[in-house]
Amino acid sequence: MKRLYTNTAKFDKNAVDVLGFSELVLQENAARAVADLVRKELKIGTKILALCGKGNNASDAIAALRMLSGEYECGLILLQKELNRNAQIQLNIAKNVGVNVLDLDSLSNFSEFDCIIDGIFGSGFCGEIGEKIAKIIKIANSCSALKIAVDIPSGISENGAVAINGAFRADFTVCMGALKLGLYADAAKDLAGQIVQANLGLNESKFSFDDSDFLVLLDDLILPSRDIENVNKGDFGHAFIACGDMSGAAQIAANSALRMGAGRVSIVNLTKSVQGLSSLNLDPQIMLKSSFDGADAVAFGMGLGEVEFDFMNLLKKPCVVDADAFYKPWICEFARSNKAILTPHPKEFSSLLKICEIGEFDVGQIQNNRFELARRFSSKFLATLILKGANPIIAQNGVLYIAPQGNAKLAVGGSGDALAGIILAYLAGGFSPLNSAINGVLAHQKSAQIYKGNSYSFTPNDIIEGLKWL
Repeated sequence: MKRLYTNTAKFDKNAVDVLGFSELVLQENAARAVADLVRKELKIGTKILALCGKGNNASDAIAALRMLSGEYECGLILLQKELNRNAQIQLNIAKNVGVNVLDLDSLSNFSEFDCIIDGIFGSGFCGEIGEKIAKIIKIANSCSALKIAVDIPSGISENGAVAINGAFRADFTVCMGALKLGLYADAAKDLAGQIVQANLGLNESKFSFDDSDFLVLLDDLILPSRDIENVNKGDFGHAFIACGDMSGAAQIAANSALRMGAGRVSIVNLTKSVQGLSSLNLDPQIMLKSSFDGADAVAFGMGLGEVEFDFMNLLKKPCVVDADAFYKPWICEFARSNKAILTPHPKEFSSLLKICEIGEFDVGQIQNNRFELARRFSSKFLATLILKGANPIIAQNGVLYIAPQGNAKLAVGGSGDALAGIILAYLAGGFSPLNSAINGVLAHQKSAQIYKGNSYSFTPNDIIEGLKWL
């Protein structure tokens, strides 16, 4: 895991006020990270343009151009007046070594440049971009040049919200000192590009401190263990899945749980009809049960529809709660349970927040405030939350764990049912709700990553098949 912070202003201040660094030394190291990336990606002699605001991001960009000047043809455009002191110092030095300050009006577009560096706004940006700068960012985005953002692409706020009139679309983002939470918002996934963490002259453990959120990586995945030989199927848990109106969802979840290592997997059909029982067409490896007695963990909600059942019997069991359950008035009972894992997508989360009296938010508001709302919910309720999306958020006790390795292949019907089954296998096998959630999400993402076919052909069956090879 890596630590994530909303911003690093207090760490910069601590480095200066307590550790004795000068701001210019920190900026020198920040600029070097940008310059090194340019040298790695571009041939000597190519043309580089920096778009500069007035703050420390501009200062970093200008200093990077100074380092590259002589090897590359470097120019900058000043988009804001009244540069801060550090940016003005860096500008004076850059001019002295031959970096060109260009007139925006003399450039019809940026097609002559091989690289564009975004040093307009920093992580403290909020609100909207002015019309002039928004137009310039749009022109930059349309260019084929390599695009590098300093710290965070301009137009993305520290909580991951994107300005209505757009944001810089980077190929690389050089994140300074410590990783920023906003870079891992869903809205930032197609804007941040590859994220590179810059060392500002001291180890991250010395630079950053205090409580943080976390970035969870595929290397963090812990797989169920079967190292001990003197065991039986009961040692690996009995996972139960509730089957409602749409039986396919339960079957996908059941097959996922079995493939993820659950010792036994059973389905409880809630439709209470003979026709329903016969129509399941279960894999012989999946058992059919009439109740949840004997379950080590239960998953329900996927394909539930309008079926009613005695949910009170499940409150004391470890549970994965999904899909249709988030529209039921009793969902708050499971939100209060420290044994429950709730797995809503944004629309379902909207319903959950309303029923649990946190507030009324539409999907757009949720997507622009994913971190804040996930944190609010998990600070108030004991359940472990997985807010699904491009970068799923796992939240418990107000701490966020972001899993950014998902991809578009997973955007297919039944993918969430497979995820529920994977998590259920961990939960039935004795993993804590938090560890079940984290490892379930990572296994789900890794299964998609190792898939060798084209992205549009991926199905839930491929998720299940991929679990073999984790």
